[in-house]
Amino acid sequence: MKPNRDQQREQADARLLVFEGRRGWQAGTLVPALLLIFIGVWILGSWRELHETGETVAKVDFRVFWAAARLAVLGSPLEALSIDSLANTHGVVDGEWMPWAYPAGFLVALMPLGTMSFSAAWLVFTIVSIGAVLIAFRPFSSGVIPVWLGFAIAPAILPNLMMGQTSILWSAGIVGALALIRADKLILAGIVIGLLTLKPQLGILIPIALIASAAWPTFISAAITTIMISVFATFVVGIEYWSEMFNMMQAHFDNIRDASEQNTLMISAFSTFSSFGLPDRVALLLQWTTTSLAAVMVFVTWRSPKISFDLRAATLLLGIVSSTPYLWFYESALLAPAALFMVRAGILGSNTSGMILTALMWLGIAPAFLLRVFSDLSDVSMRLAFAPVTLAAIIVCVQAIARQLRAPECTPLRS
Repeated sequence: MKPNRDQQREQADARLLVFEGRRGWQAGTLVPALLLIFIGVWILGSWRELHETGETVAKVDFRVFWAAARLAVLGSPLEALSIDSLANTHGVVDGEWMPWAYPAGFLVALMPLGTMSFSAAWLVFTIVSIGAVLIAFRPFSSGVIPVWLGFAIAPAILPNLMMGQTSILWSAGIVGALALIRADKLILAGIVIGLLTLKPQLGILIPIALIASAAWPTFISAAITTIMISVFATFVVGIEYWSEMFNMMQAHFDNIRDASEQNTLMISAFSTFSSFGLPDRVALLLQWTTTSLAAVMVFVTWRSPKISFDLRAATLLLGIVSSTPYLWFYESALLAPAALFMVRAGILGSNTSGMILTALMWLGIAPAFLLRVFSDLSDVSMRLAFAPVTLAAIIVCVQAIARQLRAPECTPLRS
């Protein structure tokens, strides 16, 4: 007889006790501390450079979020969808294609940052991001501090923090929603998932998981939250925003598609297939095939009562990074929570190969990204660091899913 849900949770928590040894404490506390020190030095160094050059904005991705928020605060939200207006606001002219192409709700959410200077806004955004992942990961740490700190502030999130990107907040949101689902707080989980639609391209598999597990309160509350956010944001920025946003999204996708083969910062299956020299149509066909397979995998795992919650969570996260053609290097941060759930599920960490894969997922693309930033190897492909590790993790998950589905008996598990 397979254990019930409470027994599975106890077993998953017990698997984390291995990190309470000396090496676990060293990796789980010293590495996050060094990472935070590095980020502090990075931000302070950027501030110093701004002071010396007389500029007001650092050449990081956060400049786009700040400029869009600034334009909205000044009463020109539609101007956020103009490349020229963004550049005139943040003052960085380096030839990079850096548009704003997000839903109105996200723009409204960022508006408080537009009332601050760039430096203050970047610092606040960074602190909020770190706080969010610490809160989200705690329920899955079983009180083991090295696990909590080590996976919440894993090296995999370093590119996010360095560039001031939003994927760390999205990661905190999905992990937090999973914690609420596990705790049977389904309506509250739906509200959190509704907030994740502020970055919709990562969430296309979440409804499939909710439908498969019959989590209707979560599904409905997520839909209502999404609608409410959109309606409120439309009152703030105007209905014209949506048509302009879709136009920019199309222009952005066309730009990215044309450059996908050479763009070494994209890590999606589409960009990987394109890098092999395949035509765009073939690469997109393979991407949508991958998306379909990921959707099937998520549906099966979330539908079957034989699959443990942690394996469901890991499968969803790995499905997310496989399903969208629009996946950038900083979204590899989702590998860290996927690794945590795989450890909790008992499918990683029990042997040498498992420990190696756990470490690689925990590191993410941070080593490759640092090599790219601080060396002459500016064309190092992030796909080379992401694709093999992700594929290996998916294979391990599929094998575990097959084993659990073959189990002869089970006690039904709720979502």
